[in-house]
Amino acid sequence: MNEILTTSTANFFYFMVAGSVIVYLILKFDKANRQKLNKVLIEAKDVQPMLMRKSAQQKLHTLKMAAHNGKTDRTLVEKQLDELVADYDKGHISLPDYCNKLNRLLAMTA
Repeated sequence: MNEILTTSTANFFYFMVAGSVIVYLILKFDKANRQKLNKVLIEAKDVQPMLMRKSAQQKLHTLKMAAHNGKTDRTLVEKQLDELVADYDKGHISLPDYCNKLNRLLAMTA
């Protein structure tokens, strides 16, 4: 009992201290990243999905080209398209609904 700190006890305390420091650094890093992520999410809360908006623009362009080429009944497609664009511009329908309705109009022109 002369030696209070034997080799195994010293190793235990060494690894306990090293592990505690590593856990502290991981938690500190995690907290900093969560704060950054929350800041980005708050800033991007009202932003529409960029790829979905671009897809809707491409669909709208395709529909306008199809209507002007005379491939389909112009009055029906153009009337529905004009109503749809007006509703979206006024904010009456959401972007996913707008894309779905554009898909239906594209299916009518195909």
